[in-house]
Amino acid sequence: MKLSPEKIETLSAALVDALADVDGVLFRSSDSDLRIAIAGIVTDELMVEERLDAEIHKMLQAYKYEITMGRLNYDDLYRKMRSKLIAERRLVL
Repeated sequence: MKLSPEKIETLSAALVDALADVDGVLFRSSDSDLRIAIAGIVTDELMVEERLDAEIHKMLQAYKYEITMGRLNYDDLYRKMRSKLIAERRLVL
């Protein structure tokens, strides 16, 4: 994950505080519940890229022999497969 759990907590708290300062925004639960929920959402979003990378590495294991023999370039295959999956799944990273 690109952000530490502490950084995610800090960002969640800052977001809740910023929303609390906006006129007309009313919370239906406590600040701590909102911070926890926001931290969970941010963490899940950050994990999308990690899960995608792990899936691509697993898929490329099928080409291990060709890559080892120099017939295929791992980096090129990785970039192509990543671009393809991002487009197919309409991911925003």
